[in-house]
Amino acid sequence: REGKSLYNLSDLIEEFILNSLGEDEMLNLSRNDLAQYFKCAPSQINYVLSTRFNIDRGFLTESQRGGGGYIRITRTKIDDSIKDYINNKIGDKISYKNACFVLEDLENKGIINQEQAEILSIVVSPKALSCPLMIEDNMRSSILKNTLIKIIGEV
Repeated sequence: REGKSLYNLSDLIEEFILNSLGEDEMLNLSRNDLAQYFKCAPSQINYVLSTRFNIDRGFLTESQRGGGGYIRITRTKIDDSIKDYINNKIGDKISYKNACFVLEDLENKGIINQEQAEILSIVVSPKALSCPLMIEDNMRSSILKNTLIKIIGEV
């Protein structure tokens, strides 16, 4: 086998999405259309999005379920040092107290403003999340990382 002549389905889906995105900053796709095109389950599309179009790889992925659902993939405009800071400080799960410390630190560094920090602290509060305790810190982490990347990327 020379080079990368044999592709698995995930490679093909990733390549298709990257080619569709081209040099653009944003791309909207239909999850169901992609699944039909590749003759796979929509969960396969979700897998590719979560593993290959994530913050660590320079993408923000927004997804809307129902009515066929759509996927919006946006290239982030954030340098690696800020992405690394966010990923290292927040991780896969974070307590509300530590989330507030991170927001305060980001505000002190001038990366976000006071209003953004206050809004985010409300959005990730236990009262706002209203979910089972065993997944609350994971949900908080995901919301906080994705929202920060979106806010910082648009500055």
